[in-house]
Amino acid sequence: MSTQSNTVLPAEAGGKAKYRVKNWPEYDQALVKRGNVTVWFEEEFLREHWRPAANGKRGAPFEYSDIAIQTLLTLKAVFHLPYRALEGFGRSLMQMMSLALPIPDHTHLSRRAKALPVVITCRAGTQPRHVVVDSTGLKVYGEGEWKVRQHGVGKRRTWRKVHLAVDAGSLDAVGVEVTTADWTDGEVFEGLLDQVEGNIEQIDGDGAYDTRGAYAAAAARDARLVVPPRENAVPWEEGHPRSEALADIAKDAMNIMTALGMPVSVCVGSTVS
Repeated sequence: MSTQSNTVLPAEAGGKAKYRVKNWPEYDQALVKRGNVTVWFEEEFLREHWRPAANGKRGAPFEYSDIAIQTLLTLKAVFHLPYRALEGFGRSLMQMMSLALPIPDHTHLSRRAKALPVVITCRAGTQPRHVVVDSTGLKVYGEGEWKVRQHGVGKRRTWRKVHLAVDAGSLDAVGVEVTTADWTDGEVFEGLLDQVEGNIEQIDGDGAYDTRGAYAAAAARDARLVVPPRENAVPWEEGHPRSEALADIAKDAMNIMTALGMPVSVCVGSTVS
């Protein structure tokens, strides 16, 4: 909450500041609206893609397309529904939308979810993309039942790194890679760019991408890589983006120093050695 809608009460000695909500009626209604469930589907799209298209293979095709299963599983993840509740939720949606489309039962959903090829679409852009890349760590919990019974619960946990490429304009994730902690950001950079569709104008990242491989991968896509040089970085060949970045940093530092004022000195004597 911002301080504009709160009143700060005097803090006790050694304690934290206390706040009193001044816009409680509006805030109360905002909390109520958080429970408002609004689900919208494009009816024509559902009619055309709910059933799978003929694939020319022998045997009976699936009754429900992968898109239909993924749509229902998305609702399951968003609203934290078990499979039986998801089946009833899907039926109620179709009834409210007056669509004569069947809903798979919970056992069918569970079987299809195991081998479903998940397709995450991105909004197509007409302009070159401005991409931001970074990585984060994931701690993997959970151990096998046999291992826990034989050796107990281990204290160490496994880490995984998730490397992301995000469109700065639409905020869509346009590239994802999951690796072990042994992989550096610069090593995965080219794989992220291979997932980005269309032209790329600029790529922003941190100093972990200040490598020759990252610059080469960006140049292969005719993109400008904007990253800060690493600590103790040295210039490379003339005209290289890293060399130009280091020169710009030195120039800006000098401009700041001169803006603060330069000393004016006069000769007051000489020393004899």
